[in-house]
Amino acid sequence: MVMKKVIFSLCFFVSGLLLAQKNIFLSSDYWKTKPTVEQVKQKIIEGNNPIELNERAYDAVSLAINNGAPYETILFLLSLEGNEVNKLTHDKRTYLFWAAFQNNLPLINYLLRKGADVNVKDSHMYTPLLFAAVRGNINPELYDVLIKKGANIKEKNENGANALLLAIPHMKDLKETQYFTKKGLSLKSVDNKGDNALFYAARSGNKKIISQLIEKGLNPKTLNNKGQNLMFAAAEGSRMKSNDLEFFEYIESLGVSPNQKDKEGLTPLFILSGRHKQLAVINHFIGKGNSVNQSDKDGNTPLMNASSRNTLEVVSLLTDKSSNVNGVDNQGHSALTWAVSRNTPDVVSYLIKKGADVNIKDSQGNSLVYYLLESYTPREAENFDEKWNILAEKGLNFAQNQEKGNNLYHLAVDKGDLKLLQKVASLNIDINAKNKDGLTPLHKAAMIAKDLDMIKFLLEKGANKTVTTDFEESVYDLAKENEALKGKDINFLK
Repeated sequence: MVMKKVIFSLCFFVSGLLLAQKNIFLSSDYWKTKPTVEQVKQKIIEGNNPIELNERAYDAVSLAINNGAPYETILFLLSLEGNEVNKLTHDKRTYLFWAAFQNNLPLINYLLRKGADVNVKDSHMYTPLLFAAVRGNINPELYDVLIKKGANIKEKNENGANALLLAIPHMKDLKETQYFTKKGLSLKSVDNKGDNALFYAARSGNKKIISQLIEKGLNPKTLNNKGQNLMFAAAEGSRMKSNDLEFFEYIESLGVSPNQKDKEGLTPLFILSGRHKQLAVINHFIGKGNSVNQSDKDGNTPLMNASSRNTLEVVSLLTDKSSNVNGVDNQGHSALTWAVSRNTPDVVSYLIKKGADVNIKDSQGNSLVYYLLESYTPREAENFDEKWNILAEKGLNFAQNQEKGNNLYHLAVDKGDLKLLQKVASLNIDINAKNKDGLTPLHKAAMIAKDLDMIKFLLEKGANKTVTTDFEESVYDLAKENEALKGKDINFLK
């Protein structure tokens, strides 16, 4: 216990000295080197924090488990204060989830002995048992251990899928379902959407399981509650795989229509457009009669889907076949809006060359500038700068106000990034303008800043600290109420 407290205190003392240092424990690559306990201790001495969560809520323990770190190393990390067995990480998952996902039986047993909750649910309503199943773990011993500790094999995730449905896409033979069926799960199980085991197998392109399920009496022409057939499931694919043309042709050979319309009037192309990158597959479904101009209840089209998150090649194909590159959804977003918000500079540039309107505004009055700033992250700074330059060259007015009277200073302050604020400062924009809430950018910074850097920068650029809000609140008053600034000297704002 004494050693535990010494290491815990030491890590915070040293990390405080090296605050700017990148925490190596939050790198998957580090754990892939399979570091020993002594090596991890040395990294702690060097200032790396073994209990810190990254921006996606992964920590050293979860990353170590998922990247095959040695058992002894993981146990050492778990011995540190702040890494308790039921600590919540990414998607509210405890360490038992990650151990089950990785089929790490020794670690599962250790965590259970230490009091790990076997029935805890993550943010998607998975239990550790369900999380093992969705990974495709078929190890009976793993499930037996969890069930012995009180896990319910009949639990379902947020989509109503049980362990059998989640595991079946990964199975090599239907015999592997016997463990689950003997525990009371049925091959005829369906989820909340009405998807049965055939739909789950189709997502992963599992022909053998599909064939065996048909032999067991499941009908490949079945529609789910949304009026979708197996083609839709195959179009969705899985996280690790998109199905190829040969598999879609196999599904069609079972008598399944490639031009099925669901209850919303959508065809498989609508799904494919946002995620599938094989032009042969996209062209195949267009050739089968899937309309490139279909839209969902929100007004989204295949071109918008592709412009949001697919490749330039798919966007190009759909642009050439679409009737209107400037069509908008119910909120006034065009294909170009989605490209600026979520895609790469080459897609943005291509759509503009094809006639996409750079001056388009959404139903709230936001221009593409708003979506550009909303898309900013430090990791994507290079793409951001490229898109910024493309839009500037095409004459987009960066100085115009957005929704609620916010200008780019307001929006940059909302993002909380000093480098973005510095870029905005290069424009000729009124730094003291009030939005419709009566707030200047400095007011907003005083209210939400995590430190004093943005506030000081705005003052350096001419922000007026004597301007009050419409409720007569001063910048100092607002900063005084900001919890993140408690203990910091803000007297310079008086």
